[in-house]
Amino acid sequence: MTKNITSLQDAVCAAGLDGWLLYDFRGLNPFPAQLLQLGQGILTRRWFLYVPAHGPATLIHHRIEATTWQHLLPDADIERRAFASHEQLDELLRATLRGARRVAMEYSPNGEVPYVSFVDAGTVERVRHCGVEVLSSADLLQAFLTWSADDKLAHEAAVRGVVEAKDRAFQLIDARLKAAQPISELQVQALITQTLNEHGLETDHAAIVAFGSHASDGHYAPSQQSDRILEMGQCVLIDLWAGLRDRPMADITWVGFAGAPSDEYLRVWEIVRDARDLAIQLLTSGAVEAGWQVDRAARDLIAARGYTAEFRHRLGHSLGRNAAHGQSVNLDDWETHDTRRLLPGLAVTVEPGLYLGHIGIRSEVNVLMTVGGAMVTTPIQQAPYLLGV
Repeated sequence: MTKNITSLQDAVCAAGLDGWLLYDFRGLNPFPAQLLQLGQGILTRRWFLYVPAHGPATLIHHRIEATTWQHLLPDADIERRAFASHEQLDELLRATLRGARRVAMEYSPNGEVPYVSFVDAGTVERVRHCGVEVLSSADLLQAFLTWSADDKLAHEAAVRGVVEAKDRAFQLIDARLKAAQPISELQVQALITQTLNEHGLETDHAAIVAFGSHASDGHYAPSQQSDRILEMGQCVLIDLWAGLRDRPMADITWVGFAGAPSDEYLRVWEIVRDARDLAIQLLTSGAVEAGWQVDRAARDLIAARGYTAEFRHRLGHSLGRNAAHGQSVNLDDWETHDTRRLLPGLAVTVEPGLYLGHIGIRSEVNVLMTVGGAMVTTPIQQAPYLLGV
C-alpha cells in the first residue's frame, strides 16, 4: 500500500473510526486529490476511495475511466470496483461499507465548518443508506496540513521579510511627516512590495495600507481611485503577508497614528491589545482545544469593554501556502463555529480588531502549535507607532 494511503489508514485508526470514505466529482472536493497526490488525468465521473481501519483500500470508479485510474493510482494493493449504472454504484457502496458503522467524509454537521464541507448532501444521504454513520473528517484532514521542519524554517524567513517591510513602511511614513512631505497609501504599498521582492517572497495580494477611515474597512485595498494622502490626526493600519513559494506564509498587522493619538484611539488600542494577549495566553498555556474557544474568549473580553458590533470578523485564520488563509483550523466562533482541534504542527493568526468608522485598529501575530506548547513566531506590537512627532 502506498505511503499516503498508509498514512490515511493510520489517521483512521488513531481516531477510532471504521474508515474514511473519500469522494469527488469533477474537483468539487479538493482534498482527495491532495491527500492521494494524484497526478494529471481527466476524470468526468464520480469516484470513491474507501480507506478502512484495517485491510486494503477500495477504489470505486466508473468503468469508462478504468485506464485513467491505473495511471493516477497504480498501487497494486488497492482493490478496484468498477460501476456503469447508478444501481451498480449503490451495490458497490453497500458491499464496500458492509460491517462499518462510523465513517468519515468531507462533511460538516449543519455546515459549521464550511472549509471541509465539500461532499454534497445527496451523496451523504446515499452513504447513510448503506447503514453507516457519516462523521466529519475535519480533524483527520488536519493531520495532513501540519508543518514540517523545512516549513518552519521557511516561515521564519518569511517573518524576517514581512517585518523588514513593515519597519521600512512606518519609517517612510514617519520621515515624510516630519519633513512635511506628502505620503500616500500607494507609495507605502509600493515600498512594501519592493521589500518583499528583495527577500524573494511572494504574495497573493498587495499589502493593505489604510489611512484614517480606510482603516475601518477590514479588507480595504488602496487603488488609484481611493488612494489617500496621510494627514496629521489620522490613524494608520498596515496588514501584509508573504511567503516562499509553496511554503507557509507570515501575516502581520501593525498600526500607528499621525501625531498625538486621541484618548479614544488609545482606549480602543488597549482593548485590541488585551484581547490579543488573552488569546495568546490561552494558546500558549494549552487551556483550549478548539479554534472557536479562543475566539469566544477574546470576543467576550471585547464585549465586556463595551464593543460588540465593532469587532466584525473572526479572531484569526490558519496560515496557508501561496495564500494567507489556509485550510486548517481557524480561531472562529463568529463567522463559523470552528470545532476543529488546535493540533501540533498547525499555525494560526491572532488578529482582533475594532472598526469605528473614523478609526480602525487591528493587531496581528502568528502562532505555531507544537508538542511542547504554542509559540508566537512574529513580533508583538506593544504600542501604536507615533508618527511625525
